Amino acid sequence: MKKNLLLLQFLAQISAQSSMLTNRKIKPPSQQSPSINSTIKTSSGGNLVLANKQAAPKFSYVVWDEQGMVCILAKFEATLTITFYTPSGAHQLIEKIPIDAKSKGRCDYLLDEKPVLDVTWIGGFTFRIIFEKIINSDDNSVDRWGINSIDLLYNTADSLFRGSVDGGKKVARTKPGSLGMFTTAMGKSYFCPSPPIINLYESKTGKPSVVVRLTNVHLQAFQIEMGKFAPISRCSQVSFGSGVAAPLYVSLEQDDSVPVVVGTLTVIVSILVIVGYAVYKSWVFKPVDYDTMI
Repeated sequence: MKKNLLLLQFLAQISAQSSMLTNRKIKPPSQQSPSINSTIKTSSGGNLVLANKQAAPKFSYVVWDEQGMVCILAKFEATLTITFYTPSGAHQLIEKIPIDAKSKGRCDYLLDEKPVLDVTWIGGFTFRIIFEKIINSDDNSVDRWGINSIDLLYNTADSLFRGSVDGGKKVARTKPGSLGMFTTAMGKSYFCPSPPIINLYESKTGKPSVVVRLTNVHLQAFQIEMGKFAPISRCSQVSFGSGVAAPLYVSLEQDDSVPVVVGTLTVIVSILVIVGYAVYKSWVFKPVDYDTMI
């Protein structure tokens, strides 16, 4: 009798566990716990944890929106030549964006907000690209996009700026309207192996303070599909050798007068050499009278 009672209890437990397993709902993959999370800044300034981020190309700087979709893609290498001052005069620090730099930013949530990409790394540096939509003045349509400004945030109180007399946080940015070379058709990504150098000016003094040399640039800030770059729109202007770091104590402004003067002097010297040789030949090598040689 006792054995029968124990057997009935055992069967009842198995039946209850089977019922629990049958009634349990298995979440589909889209509702299961994500394997990757990301935190971004929202338009209101708060933090938002993203789940199931959309995959993006490797070795790229990425910004995701609130739904985890890619809204900014960027690949580039950058060399920054930063001028700072010590008691002995002007000095320059050459800084390259390291491969372990981090990216964050903001998407274009509202019509009046511009997408922003921030690339940060150790030393208090932030390389910022602010994108924009370009409105067609004829019909107020938007068929192009570009870069509104490029900024560098840095701190001359850091040990890298040894002996700086004006230590503190600095902001250097491009002049308005100076980045037209990045204008790209909507639905396309911008690509350029070596764009012209970019000059940044200190926001408080307006003095040139940073030279930016970009190489292998691939950018897109709008209409990104499947987390991948759209077909490229290749740059029309390429700066030869722009990936080479600037020598110390050179002017931050590009001056076209120097190549013109050098070229003019080269032409003048060449002409003088030719004329001089002709005069020399006419005096030294006199004509020979072949009739007297018979």
